[in-house]
Amino acid sequence: MEKDFYTIKELADILKISKQSVLKRVHRGNIGSQKIGRDFIVFKKDIDLKKLAVEIKN
Repeated sequence: MEKDFYTIKELADILKISKQSVLKRVHRGNIGSQKIGRDFIVFKKDIDLKKLAVEIKN
């Protein structure tokens, strides 16, 4: 069964940036996320990977 979210590490690997860069964007509110315990998850339905990748490259 496929999960409906990305971890910070998975998202960093997909976007080819560091985990710290993803966390900075999460804390700034650029990437919507949900905190689970001490970790964050990003729901797939709440993120447009193509748009986010373009924003990061610019």
